[in-house]
Amino acid sequence: MFFSLNLVKAQQFGYYERSKDDLFLIKNKLHPSFVIEGITQDQVNNIKLYSTRTLNLVLDSISSLKRRRIILKETLSYMDASLFFLNEAQQYSPSYYIKRQIEVIQKRFKLFPRDNYTQDLQSLLFFIEENAGNYKEFDFIKDTLENLIEKAHVLENEDIPTYLNLIEEKINISLIDEPIEDAKTLIGIAKDHLKARKYKKAMKSLELALEPLIQISFRENLDLAIARELVFKGKLMYFTDKTIAKNYIENALYFINKAYYISSVENKDVIKGIRNQLRKIIKDFYNQEKILKELDSVSNQLKNL
Repeated sequence: MFFSLNLVKAQQFGYYERSKDDLFLIKNKLHPSFVIEGITQDQVNNIKLYSTRTLNLVLDSISSLKRRRIILKETLSYMDASLFFLNEAQQYSPSYYIKRQIEVIQKRFKLFPRDNYTQDLQSLLFFIEENAGNYKEFDFIKDTLENLIEKAHVLENEDIPTYLNLIEEKINISLIDEPIEDAKTLIGIAKDHLKARKYKKAMKSLELALEPLIQISFRENLDLAIARELVFKGKLMYFTDKTIAKNYIENALYFINKAYYISSVENKDVIKGIRNQLRKIIKDFYNQEKILKELDSVSNQLKNL
């Protein structure tokens, strides 16, 4: 299991702070489906890889603009390459896959409006639920989709495109999608300034693009996104299987510990507070009334980061 391997790495490199309250070693293996649900380690690794390549190319662009003689074609090639790799990173966000599914259903409905889309919408809801902890308006998305599924069998159901548009607008993992979109916008603006020979403005836009790229390649964003999902699933499983629920929370604590170690200054105190709450939750996991309130508190704090 990758969680156990990550624990060893965390201990080796110092971002796992030992404490008698940190019960990381999982005694009961999770069912495989619980390991692969939501944001996977492979997705995280690919987002980090491509965002880091983007970051390198943005820095190359800035270096090129600082030369006494600016070579327009070379600088533009750096920017184009940075956008290419940023688009690659974007494709590993769970939101990207969901939006492409919605796009397919929309196109099919336009061509074949009399088909029954019940199963397609059920599949869409299933994939959205896998990352429910990261969608701030998940309740709206779920309710809207369930209402749509109930009447999707109606031939020529004109509501499908309208409601799918509403759902697509809500599909956003803020810790992943927003930094990528911000960086894409700023690099695009820099390209426009460069073509207009406004070199100072181009450089300023590129410098602004560094921060969102650093957030997803070097800082806490991706670890917090995983922690969000694990806390959500832990709370969801609490009444079904407390052993599995506790495993989720223990794994969430690992990612929070890692996020704390690499976090930006402005989030460090909040992450430290969440870490302390998770330790208390694990220590007193079977005090139902107290734990559910604590999980609500942690979940809300994570959503606001």
